[in-house]
Amino acid sequence: MSSQPGSLYRIGTRRYVDSQAIYNLAGAHDVVQLPSGWRVLTQGGSVRCAVVEGRAALPGQRGALYELAAEGDVNMKAQRTTWLSRSLVRAAGRFESWPDEPAVKSACGCAAKASCACGPCRARHDHDHSHEGTS
Repeated sequence: MSSQPGSLYRIGTRRYVDSQAIYNLAGAHDVVQLPSGWRVLTQGGSVRCAVVEGRAALPGQRGALYELAAEGDVNMKAQRTTWLSRSLVRAAGRFESWPDEPAVKSACGCAAKASCACGPCRARHDHDHSHEGTS
């Protein structure tokens, strides 16, 4: 791996980084290897980087892809901003759904914005169902 910035992606409402980003973060933070990825130790908690498998590579992706999740009192937006300002990562893409898949539909089957059909996502992306029952 080189010293160039890793890639940071947004797909739906979730954030992902590639192996180059993990390599760079390990130079700035303590990083612990996990069976399914990495844990980046930050002030106030950590960021879990869970490996994502079975997906086509994203534009500019180097190595594996990892989904980010805050643990403890970590403010993910502030943490990402810090990583971007230190050139550990660069914004490499923003997608409503995975680039190799059609856009995700909401749990009711309409085209309202949603990230998946799980309970928390349905609650977060709840929308007016006034389109139901109309022709």
